[in-house]
Amino acid sequence: EQKDQDVAFYFMHWFTDLSGAIPTPLCGAEKFVIKFPKPVLSSFIKSFSIVQRIATHSATKVYEDFLVEWWPTSLLGAAPTGPESIALMRLIVQAQLPSEQERVYD
Repeated sequence: EQKDQDVAFYFMHWFTDLSGAIPTPLCGAEKFVIKFPKPVLSSFIKSFSIVQRIATHSATKVYEDFLVEWWPTSLLGAAPTGPESIALMRLIVQAQLPSEQERVYD
């Protein structure tokens, strides 16, 4: 049986493995600092607390929770509701940058 903390540990291990995929001795996590847009990295880190729930909830439930918790309320207002809400939230997440998210939402 998996526990939330086991999944969180695995996810963090994968994250650190990704950061070291391109070796840059003595330069730290250069890949994240230089090659990842800040909103993408922030969203990734923000998802840690949600991803660990996969041990006790369905993938669908975890993803829907992620979309609602991730929703940029300061930029776009309250998260959408209704039958098209999940599709719209998925598109907004994929847009990644705030300017692109606003264009998709409008």
